Amino acid sequence: MELWEYDLDKHEQQRIPTPGRCIYCLGTENLTDEHIIPFALGGNTVIFEDAACKSCAERIQPYEQEVLRKQLGVFRIQVDAPSRTKPKNRPTHTSLHFLEVNDRGEVIRDLGERSYRIADAPLALNLWQLPEARMMRLNAEPGDDHGKPWTYCDEGTASKLARRVAEETGSLHVAVKVGAVNRDHFLRFLAKTAHAFAVSRLGLDGFQPFLTEAILNESHDLSKYVGGGPQDAPHEVDPATTTLLTLGQVADGPGNGLHAVRLQFYPQLGSPAYVVVVGEPLPTDKRPSSGR
Repeated sequence: MELWEYDLDKHEQQRIPTPGRCIYCLGTENLTDEHIIPFALGGNTVIFEDAACKSCAERIQPYEQEVLRKQLGVFRIQVDAPSRTKPKNRPTHTSLHFLEVNDRGEVIRDLGERSYRIADAPLALNLWQLPEARMMRLNAEPGDDHGKPWTYCDEGTASKLARRVAEETGSLHVAVKVGAVNRDHFLRFLAKTAHAFAVSRLGLDGFQPFLTEAILNESHDLSKYVGGGPQDAPHEVDPATTTLLTLGQVADGPGNGLHAVRLQFYPQLGSPAYVVVVGEPLPTDKRPSSGR
């Protein structure tokens, strides 16, 4: 498998020549540059020149912004991720929700929210953990692939704040409720990133894509193609790496021979890995003779 690592501290930048068409709808009008890794996570590390039409970009932007601003917004500020928002206009505070719980972790009462400076809040990364994509599992059925929220949280800082709330409220055990994840938006975001990366490596005519309808909100069966993957990267990873992208072919299971992309964000935090089945190889007689 081919592994690509992106580390913002190295100021890497790669520009990929335009395919001449939109990589989502194949249109040729009003093409704009596409960030394979969204600017909010990777800056200008990988830019696919004139690869998305404005119409498709407008359909993608709402869920992509939902992920980047709401789900990952505070985390991005905490790790000083790229932002087009001027520093003076960026949020400085965040709200944390506290709950009183018993010895078994069951909620006893809601203790409400409290506002903290982002600099004083625990570092928290909210993602979603998934089983393998449904098409990769022999006995899979719709509905068995929902998965569950996953969070990395700086437990030291969170425990310190929880103890203060416990003292204020007379509670014995206090837990911090972490941020929510919109599952569908996040899975579409994974599909869009994986598809763009696959096209950049294989070419627009290099495979038969599976994901364009899901990316453009025309299909809602995301778990068929988007799922969890092996936690360990296929090669040794630099601890400073912020984004891992791996392109290869599924090696076993009912999806044998399909093109797949493995993604992982901030792997040093032990974050979940994802494998997105992006498409299938074209029949030999339909493959382009040369070029992209």
